Amino acid sequence: MAHIRIIDAHEADGELREIYAAVKARPLPAVYRAPHGGPAGIHRAHSLDPKLMTVAFAATGTMHVGEGLSWAERELIAASASRVNQCFY
Repeated sequence: MAHIRIIDAHEADGELREIYAAVKARPLPAVYRAPHGGPAGIHRAHSLDPKLMTVAFAATGTMHVGEGLSWAERELIAASASRVNQCFY
């Protein structure tokens, strides 16, 4: 199995520490919060390149702005698209 080197929140400094703090402070439904209380795995997987992390999650974050669709509807669309694209994450 492949292993992705990550930087956890307790190890982060500088820009990455600020990004982790911003991610933790944003409003999310409880189901999206990692059970360990730290950043979600998808955020930690991007931890080696904080600038790319900022761009990637800013782009996807814009899809969750507004009141057009509920979180559940957005997740259903995302899961369906992942399935069609054979993405099993």
